[in-house]
Amino acid sequence: MNSTKVQRILTQISSRRDTLLQEYPNLASQVQAIKSTMATNLKESVEKATTSLKGKGCHVIFAKDAREAQEQILKILAGNQSVAMSKNSVFTEVALRDYLKSNMVEVLDTDLGEKVVGTKVEAHPWIASINTSIPNKEWVAQIKDEIKQQVAHMEYGITGAEAIIEQNGTLALLESEGNVRFTSNLPYNHIVVAGIDKIVPSLEDALTVCRAISVYGMGKDILKYISFISGPSRTADIEFRMVQGMHGPKEVYIILLDNGRLAAAENQQWDLLKCLHCGGCLVDCPKYLAEGLERGYYYTGKRAKVLAAFLEGSKQANDADCGDCSLCNKNCPAGIQV
Repeated sequence: MNSTKVQRILTQISSRRDTLLQEYPNLASQVQAIKSTMATNLKESVEKATTSLKGKGCHVIFAKDAREAQEQILKILAGNQSVAMSKNSVFTEVALRDYLKSNMVEVLDTDLGEKVVGTKVEAHPWIASINTSIPNKEWVAQIKDEIKQQVAHMEYGITGAEAIIEQNGTLALLESEGNVRFTSNLPYNHIVVAGIDKIVPSLEDALTVCRAISVYGMGKDILKYISFISGPSRTADIEFRMVQGMHGPKEVYIILLDNGRLAAAENQQWDLLKCLHCGGCLVDCPKYLAEGLERGYYYTGKRAKVLAAFLEGSKQANDADCGDCSLCNKNCPAGIQV
């Protein structure tokens, strides 16, 4: 483990975050309002988003738990033995990679960091290689090109989503590399897996969420790429006839994952529904440096206390699992307090 690299990255994120928050003093309060509205109206939001997504030509599937999400994805693959997959925390939640491999489906990781370090321990929600050295730029360019060429010949690509806009059925995908974009765009079939807590009312709300993830989690004004996807690819450029799949996938499948979220809303466990998975709580967390890099970021500090309920077979964290520095509370854009 390269702890020097980790500390350097976290220090840079912390410094840049504090500078950016001077430009966006109301960012946290805006995010908290968005997430509170969603949490208190979750069931209604799911219904509205489902209608909007179907109106855009998406196949919408509601998965009540991780097992159902796994089975639905395997059913969509219809015997296909390979799939491209980008990096997203929801895949850890439903143990998707292990499930597909156990069913003889080869998973091509399109995230460069995951390609370098493997996926035994998920060290960070956005930086897979946070504790691993990356070779020279020429090697990076070569690997990225090889990944893209492989994905271009695949039938299925799986991504997550940072926001689902209930108003118009548009998905927002945020990233730094560009791999999420080509994972969603090059294969003929795009499968999206997203917790129902990702639903937001409007496009402006989706942009606010993406900015908060970027500022708090990565210390950047906005990550390099935001893709907005509104159903399967369409064009009327050919003899003025509508053609699907010309510049992107012919079919888009949306797996809306419950996995305890509706129950959390009913029981007013708002914190379970507000987390952006930005990694902001890890930036100043002593526990993260001490053990999170070895065990995985899901099992350290605030992450464990808030999100363990969504991980199949994971114990609920107790007070001994987290220190009392409260830095994660201070630096959480969603206002989660543990």
